[in-house]
Amino acid sequence: MLEVFKAVEKKRKELEELRIIIQATGITYRQRGERSIAEHVEKLEEQVEKAVQILRMEA
Repeated sequence: MLEVFKAVEKKRKELEELRIIIQATGITYRQRGERSIAEHVEKLEEQVEKAVQILRMEA
């Protein structure tokens, strides 16, 4: 059972790192003036954040 919790924690950390990359990507698209893409990226970031919260068991 402990292995399951370790695996969940590892995936949570991976998703948090991915969320940071997604944030940076969104900022880049906004700076380029590509608003529609930036909005899609922002929605993706929100979904990843929800997944992180679920893995933290804070949902």
